[in-house]
Amino acid sequence: MSEFAREEIKSSRYSEKIYINGFSWQIQAQIEKKNGNTENNEKCLGFYLLYDGPKEDSNWRCCVHSATFRIVSATKGAENSTGTLADRVFDNKSTNLGFENFISVTELMEPNNGFYNKSENKVTLAIDVTVKDAKMEKLILYQCISKGAFFTENEKVSEFAREIFWSQRISETVHIKGFSWKILAQIRKNLLGTDNNEKCLGFRLLCDAPKEAKNCSFECSATFRIVSQKNDVPDFKDEFNDQLLNNKLNWKSFHSISFDELMEEENGFYNREDDKVTLAIDVTVKEAKT
Repeated sequence: MSEFAREEIKSSRYSEKIYINGFSWQIQAQIEKKNGNTENNEKCLGFYLLYDGPKEDSNWRCCVHSATFRIVSATKGAENSTGTLADRVFDNKSTNLGFENFISVTELMEPNNGFYNKSENKVTLAIDVTVKDAKMEKLILYQCISKGAFFTENEKVSEFAREIFWSQRISETVHIKGFSWKILAQIRKNLLGTDNNEKCLGFRLLCDAPKEAKNCSFECSATFRIVSQKNDVPDFKDEFNDQLLNNKLNWKSFHSISFDELMEEENGFYNREDDKVTLAIDVTVKEAKT
């Protein structure tokens, strides 16, 4: 590992392949330059999941329901460093997913952090993958929706709050008149405050428009709600009206709230007993144009 850490930017190492449903999966570790670092060439570990799909059909798709990336602790009792990505689709143009700057090499190699086994000169990477559909699938043209409401209960919020930036959780799909909609919760940086390392909850709406619907567009209104857990506390709301949604803008909009504010029991949004926060979105879509 110490030799790999000294290699040039974009140097990579790969795990052995494993096979799920007949197709191969592989971990890639890559030396990356730290994003936004203009003063020096500080190195970070890029951590990726690779999927080798069938070459004979350009329409194949494989949906990963969730992938939890872990740097396994080498110290007994210490926590793993984790990041989660949810509901990602592999196809012939997108065959990998992961984190470009998962952890700095300096932080990774610091023995006190518990990830680097100095006596064996090694670091252990692992990815827990749940595959929703690992088969070739023809894309179909969906009809546009009219109106719907749905919610997701994000459990083990305290664990989610400790994950790295850009980690995600995603709701089950809601189908209304052919279109699929989901809620995405994501750990984001606070870009409006003075502390850019403060973790905030990114709260988004995803409309899964198929590739064939490249000319489809429609006006959409949505009310984002963090559902109150107390009778005397109203829901936390943010509204977006008459926003244009098309195949180039899958993510509707989001409202960020700091995890400190979200998990403060007096605010009424966090259920400490169940370690749960409930997110909801009410959606109205006007007539679509294709």
